[in-house]
Amino acid sequence: MERKNAVHIKSIIHDILKKESLDHKMLENRVVRSWEKVIGKTVARATTNIYMYRGTLYLSINSSVMRNELLMLKDKIMHALNEEVGHKVVTAVVIR
Repeated sequence: MERKNAVHIKSIIHDILKKESLDHKMLENRVVRSWEKVIGKTVARATTNIYMYRGTLYLSINSSVMRNELLMLKDKIMHALNEEVGHKVVTAVVIR
């Protein structure tokens, strides 16, 4: 028996997320989860707090030396995270 109106579940979930405006939150969550993969284990261990709010990535770094290095690389970090996620999600990076 052939179904004429068959739709992939991936497209159904995508439509629901978009309709409920949850797709952007999901992408922000993917950015936070991919932090260690993009930046490396050493810097990830020095990161005490990481979260996103309205396109801005907020980081708390417990090492002043690493914080200064990351401040100089903010644009590269933003680009690498957006590339990892596949969308332009991160628009700014704040390092404390």
